[in-house]
Amino acid sequence: MSILITIFGFVRRAAVALSFVAAGVQGQVVAQTRENLLAPYLVAPGDDFLINGVMIPGFEDDTGRVPRDILFLNGRIAGLGAAGTLAAPDHVLRIDGRGKSLLPGLVGMHNHLHMPGAPSMGDVAARLYLASGVTTIQTAGSADPIGELRLAREIERGTVPGPRILASAPYITGPGGNAPMDKPADAEAARRFVDEWADRGVSTIKLYRHTDSDIAAIIIDQAHKRGLRVTGHLCSITYAEAAEMGIDGLEHGLHPASDMVPDKPRGVCVPSLDAKAAMDIDDPQIRSLIETLVSKGVELTSTLAILESRFPHRPQADERALKLLAPQLADAARARTKAMNESAATPSTDPAYWSLLTAFERRFVEAGGRLLAGPDTGRHVLPGLGDQRNFELLREAGFSTSQTIAIMSLNGARALGLDDEIGRIEPGYRADLVLVVGDIEADPAAIRNIEIVFKAGRAYDPKRLTDGLEGRVGLP
Repeated sequence: MSILITIFGFVRRAAVALSFVAAGVQGQVVAQTRENLLAPYLVAPGDDFLINGVMIPGFEDDTGRVPRDILFLNGRIAGLGAAGTLAAPDHVLRIDGRGKSLLPGLVGMHNHLHMPGAPSMGDVAARLYLASGVTTIQTAGSADPIGELRLAREIERGTVPGPRILASAPYITGPGGNAPMDKPADAEAARRFVDEWADRGVSTIKLYRHTDSDIAAIIIDQAHKRGLRVTGHLCSITYAEAAEMGIDGLEHGLHPASDMVPDKPRGVCVPSLDAKAAMDIDDPQIRSLIETLVSKGVELTSTLAILESRFPHRPQADERALKLLAPQLADAARARTKAMNESAATPSTDPAYWSLLTAFERRFVEAGGRLLAGPDTGRHVLPGLGDQRNFELLREAGFSTSQTIAIMSLNGARALGLDDEIGRIEPGYRADLVLVVGDIEADPAAIRNIEIVFKAGRAYDPKRLTDGLEGRVGLP
């Protein structure tokens, strides 16, 4: 009997050992399969690189013009040092960083996977975001939440390229709001909505223009209980009211705020642009609003790229966008630009109002507020390209290079609770990085000239990511 037990034990241990070997082989096969699927978009395989002599804006010195070496191994930053001082194992691929700038991967906080006329741009949008240096996105409202969650999982598994996606639930609105959006009728429906989408795996709920005030308060309360973030593009609810409810973020800067409308009825969406356009940045109402938002810890998302498209005196669709847009959308963009050029400015499209919008964002930051950024895709403002335009516009608005980088990376990481992993160029952080050709401190437009986008150390080629996308943005 003892001999039989001994033999049985040996066979059992051998079977277990073989199962571990099989699992290891299977894991290697899966990893190899993922590598093969992403290979067409990569500069080189692997996630171990040394960049020599690159400029890192905002790193220890004011301008970032001191050349440095940076090493990352297994997808994380392993070392930083003065140019020419960093050693690396022989297998590590060397990249010449001279004359180039290195930024943290951009964290887009209003980065839809849809746009008007195109409810789901899916992998096209994902490739454009990544090619443009955006390595993490919060979608801030979804027209196709199930598809969004599916794409997020595919990217996480490594079967398709794209940024890390923090998906959103369907939009919430109220009576008189957009027909396709959800309109919870009562407290029970509101809490059920939150629970359903929390269970499905979203990270964000967005309130839209006609949301009922009482429903909004319930949504915010239940979302926070489930660990979700709530943001809003508001009108029926003022910014101050939302801040008192505990909302996490507000979209589009000052532009949608209805706080300045005299005698505004509670819970009613009313026109507000003319009231704001007549104001000065030093108006006591504006100062009071900023104080309220900052004191309540409400984050503000800058979407200057899409807001710029309202103003006839500002640049409109460029050739990059027109080439990527579906033919009918490119024609519409050209026609819109022509019509804008031929129309007279109104108070809400006057240069003075544009100056107020940018000044509000500066004052908000000066007061201690956390400013985030995202493009809000639509018209000619495309995934990724809109993020790059935001970078240029924030610099034009008076933010320094280091401030702009923080707004577009670290601040978003903090808002998402990921700032211990992304948003900084420091040892131990994930190697989500953007290698830009040129001195971005001297020329903000260099953000358009990206050589490599690193995501978790993988080196993506922007040209390979965008090849074949011409004329596809906005196709059904």
